[in-house]
Amino acid sequence: MTSKVYAPNVHLFAFHLKTSQPTTLLWDKCNEIISQKFGVTKQLEIEEESGYRVDLLKDKTTDDVAFHFGSNVTLDNTSLAVTGVATPLRIQDTYGLALNLRRPELEQNQTQRTQPVSSSFLEQLNPAGCLMPEEIGSSIGQTLVLTVWYLID
Repeated sequence: MTSKVYAPNVHLFAFHLKTSQPTTLLWDKCNEIISQKFGVTKQLEIEEESGYRVDLLKDKTTDDVAFHFGSNVTLDNTSLAVTGVATPLRIQDTYGLALNLRRPELEQNQTQRTQPVSSSFLEQLNPAGCLMPEEIGSSIGQTLVLTVWYLID
């Protein structure tokens, strides 16, 4: 029996002291992951501002402080859409990055549900363990959360 999951997600929450070197570690790692592992050509751009809690995305709007991107991965010779959201912020002396990689719940037409995938699809969202602590190397630490809708065959 093969386990099938619907709309699998990987959420990375990483934290790095503003005074730790390199100060751009989280943004550099995010750009490295989305470009090298997912082929995204647009980069996460940061704009530092003063304040206690600051949303750092350069092109943020009042309604959206996250960098959105899309890609495709291959599983069992099938190309599958993957979407992502990166939200950079600073709270006082700490940088934070929330990075979400997922198989969307709906197809691009936004009316039809995506097909369930094998549970091994989660490996496609963390290729070569790129989201693991030893790969990110943040000074304060990180949390990695996996979520899925589990389906019984």
